[in-house]
Parts: sequence; C-alpha cells; structure tokens
Amino acid sequence: MAIQILRAVTQHVNYVKMVRSCLAKNSEEPHCCDHSSCQFGQWYENDGNELIRDMDVPEATALWTEIGQHHEAFHDTSIAAVNARRTDAIRARQMETAMLQRSTLLVNRLLALDGIVNQKSMVA
Repeated sequence: MAIQILRAVTQHVNYVKMVRSCLAKNSEEPHCCDHSSCQFGQWYENDGNELIRDMDVPEATALWTEIGQHHEAFHDTSIAAVNARRTDAIRARQMETAMLQRSTLLVNRLLALDGIVNQKSMVA
C-alpha cells in the first residue's frame, strides 16, 4: 500500500507539472481532465479505495475522504486556470495559485496516510 501511495503522489505531481508547463508557455491545451479521469483519480476510485476500506482504520478513512475533496477541487481549479490563460491572465494566475494550494494539501494528506499505513504494517 505504501508504494501505491507514493506512486499516486508521483502521478499527481506529474500532472501538476504538465498543467504548469502549459500555463507558463501558454501552449496548446494540455490534456486536463476531471478528477475521476486522471491516473491518480483512477487509482483513488479503484485500488486505493479498496485498500483503505480493507484497512478499516477510521483515521485513514477520514483522510481518504479529505484527499478526494482536495483532489476534486485541484482539478476544478487546474481546468479553470487553463481555460482562463488566454483571456484573463490575472484569473489564470489566481486559479494556478489555488490549484497549487490544493495540490499541497492533497500531497500532505497522502503523506499522512502513508504514515498511518506504515504504522499499521509495523504493528501487524
């Protein structure tokens, strides 16, 4: 599970890099998608969700819900930033900042979840 969480963090960070590169270069549309279509979202909804459910640890379940909320908000703001970049540079920057704030919250919660998983595996 811990390896899966760190892989999920990497997938998320790669997505952030792709969006930021698009915004910085004002290039063609990146392949932005909603929260359930990216690699992280696919993992979150399927394998990750199953693993959290099987752990049956209330603290992990609460974090999981929060991670989902931050992930969805992250995608909403990344799409808004990309949509605004050619017509409203100020709005694009505001949305990019909001996107990065959500990204930070998401990654921090994933790392906290990784800590819980590691503790549980040491006890088991």
